[in-house]
Amino acid sequence: MSRGKLDEKEKEVENLRQQIKHTKERIGDAEFALEHGDLSEGRRRELELKNKRRREDIARKQNEVLDVEEEL
Repeated sequence: MSRGKLDEKEKEVENLRQQIKHTKERIGDAEFALEHGDLSEGRRRELELKNKRRREDIARKQNEVLDVEEEL
């Protein structure tokens, strides 16, 4: 694999890891709001659903990281 392709793959992995980090932070923020906030039932369900989707997104991105790292 050429160095250019390798650099692109490394950047892709770093980008995915950064996205995962930010998504985990958003999950934490939402969980804090769920525990400490005075939320309506609608807002509570919305945050719970968002966190479910965020966790699924993290799992997908972690699999992508593994796939790209295998190529390296």
